[in-house]
Amino acid sequence: MFVETRRFHDSQQHAGSIAGWDQVYAQIERGPLTSQLTQACGTGFQVFREVLDKRVLQQGRAPRGRLCIALSLEASFPPLIQGQQVADGGVALLRDGEEFTLHAPAGSQVLAANIDQTRFARHAALELSEGQRQRLRSASQVALSGAPLQRLRQRLSALLEAPGLPEAQIQEQLLEAFLDLFQLAEDDVRSRRGNLAVSAYLVRRSQELLQQQPDQPLSILDICHSLRVSRRTLQNSFQQVTGLRPLEYLRNVRLNSVRRTLLSTRAEQCNVSEVAWRQGFFHLSHFAAHYRALFGECPSATRRHDA
Repeated sequence: MFVETRRFHDSQQHAGSIAGWDQVYAQIERGPLTSQLTQACGTGFQVFREVLDKRVLQQGRAPRGRLCIALSLEASFPPLIQGQQVADGGVALLRDGEEFTLHAPAGSQVLAANIDQTRFARHAALELSEGQRQRLRSASQVALSGAPLQRLRQRLSALLEAPGLPEAQIQEQLLEAFLDLFQLAEDDVRSRRGNLAVSAYLVRRSQELLQQQPDQPLSILDICHSLRVSRRTLQNSFQQVTGLRPLEYLRNVRLNSVRRTLLSTRAEQCNVSEVAWRQGFFHLSHFAAHYRALFGECPSATRRHDA
């Protein structure tokens, strides 16, 4: 079994260290980032807890063949996944390589676990009702309250704090915890779902439009025209989902792309200016100022792959 606790100062290095997840993290909030990851991984299971002191956009795919759950332990503002808030008592669900987008606020603490989906399905067929199995197949989030929620948090946290347990015992405890979750879960959380879903869609589509031609970034008016929405609607959507204005959020996404390229390439392959140009930063002094404001260091100080 693999168990570790690590601290990071780069969001993508944090993301790449979570075993089995194909994902990209982008730091959206200004200032040097500090994060912590504790994870325990074994045959057919994983439990991890991550703490982020800055707002981070998380996008990717869940592990193949796994049923995944995640709950927020603490945040100044609830995380937003698949266009829905994970409020207190909410448990987010991902299945078998499902794509996801998560907006994690500053100060977020997320506790997550996943197990072999096929094995769980065999036991679920015996222990869960048809309604509970339908919720398992289709819900993006379920709700727990009171003692069941506290017990789930304690059971998952205990597995991270007792790494000496045999793998077979951890597998059984996780399987029981997942079965209990779906037996005790209430209806889906419905906190401002409709408006948030529309806002999250507009943010996602704006980012997709930006990524189609990264060296020719669209203006906010261009994005509004493509999405057929007003500037006010776009502005309100970004504020609701990301806490930032559209221009700042999309610029920060591009700056993260520059940083990932710098970290993964050697200096002789491409210099800072070339990487910046590929992401549509043509005024290098402005680019350097924005980069330093977001990451707390100049682009020339970012450690290259060969350093």
